[in-house]
Amino acid sequence: MRFIEFAALAALTVPIAARDNFDFRVNQPRRLVAIQRPSPNSITGHTIPLGRANTKVNSLSAGYLQAIRSGKHVDGVYTRLRNGTAELLSIGTGSAFLAPLSAGGESFDVVIDTGSSDTWLVNSQFTCVDPTDSEVIDESQCAFGPSYSLSSTAEQVPNRNFNISYADGERLNGEIITEDLTFAGITIENQTMGLVTVAGWYGDGTSSGLVGLAYASLTNQYSGSNPSADIAGLNIPYNPLLTSMFAQNLTAPIFSIALDRDNSQSAQAAGGVLAVGGIPNIPHGRFWASANISVVSIDALTGQPEYQFYAIQIDGWAVSKNWNASFDVAMTGNTKKTPLLHAPTYNVIVDSGTSLIYAPTDVAASLAAAFTPPATFSSSVGLYTVACNATVPLFGVTISKKVFYINPLDLIIDTGYGFCVTGVQDNGGGMTIIGDTFMRNVLTVFDVGAAQVRFSARQCQLTNGTITLGGKADYF
Repeated sequence: MRFIEFAALAALTVPIAARDNFDFRVNQPRRLVAIQRPSPNSITGHTIPLGRANTKVNSLSAGYLQAIRSGKHVDGVYTRLRNGTAELLSIGTGSAFLAPLSAGGESFDVVIDTGSSDTWLVNSQFTCVDPTDSEVIDESQCAFGPSYSLSSTAEQVPNRNFNISYADGERLNGEIITEDLTFAGITIENQTMGLVTVAGWYGDGTSSGLVGLAYASLTNQYSGSNPSADIAGLNIPYNPLLTSMFAQNLTAPIFSIALDRDNSQSAQAAGGVLAVGGIPNIPHGRFWASANISVVSIDALTGQPEYQFYAIQIDGWAVSKNWNASFDVAMTGNTKKTPLLHAPTYNVIVDSGTSLIYAPTDVAASLAAAFTPPATFSSSVGLYTVACNATVPLFGVTISKKVFYINPLDLIIDTGYGFCVTGVQDNGGGMTIIGDTFMRNVLTVFDVGAAQVRFSARQCQLTNGTITLGGKADYF
């Protein structure tokens, strides 16, 4: 059964060529169609502890979102701007999360990405090129982890090539192969994947490749054996790694992510846990909120799609200086409760590769004003800055009439450059994204078969003997 391909998604993906400026269009979100009832939130043994790559290394799909988010928004079209420093863009975009992948019996650390779909590894005999001008440079400058050599279980797919380009100029070219892969303790034989032989890459010195967790329409397999000549053709979708697991009934069509909070600033800090086929055995609230998955498709003005993201609709935002506030989550107009900040419809991208929350302008401004002293917008860095010792207001995201409160630790971010920024920033009239600021406070379940995302509040700290979830008391 083809669990990921069930939706009528956007046209097939053709990566854009690297250039100085990019124009983007966000297509109308498409509601996915459920093919089965929701899978139970059962604890699974198929879990992977996540590592965290150097904080200046970003999830590639999140980098793409950042390029769009930081641009001007006119009638759904976004233009990339070259503003801000690389370090500050990294703060906004986020860390890459790492997980082990076994290929041909050898283990590699790979980046986990909810906004792309290919599985790929770098070949032991690859050519490293400068992403800015494609000049050949020493392979150490691509900063990969250990490289992969073809094993006895690998086989090249004839007349196919792997070819992808990213918005920051990075590119990956190579072969399409099949290989026996093991992920989260589940082995897929003869899994299709990319083998990178030419890379223009800004690596982290640890990861050797990537596992994409999104839809088959985003895979980058092309006809022919010459990537530079064959890029003009349409891609030929194949089942990504998780899709193969689901299609072969090796696990239920569900995966989940719980991100950990880390203040160590280490290059290889703990990142959390990913579970396949259910949820990890970690503390969480007894209540769940569900939201239907839509797909937000983002493409270049040429009409060639580049990325699709998991998106949901939310009810609104809970903002108050009063930590005892009770919110009108049903939006009944009850004057004894604090109203939510809301709009008729929000299509919100759920992305673990984006560090912060990017909220509508009125939400970001209201939250900024609720800090003591208030946060202020810095035009020089393009972010709300705040005193590192400011008093934090009550803030939460409301989904299916349940408020998921954000821990105060996630609302003030120390940049490491002598100032702090808020964990919720202005989306500039563009896409609303709930990234790590939100996801550290919840267990997020992607129920692919049921076409829904579910959330439960997580235990995030113990204060004076009281368990708090998501920054405010929850009920078990």
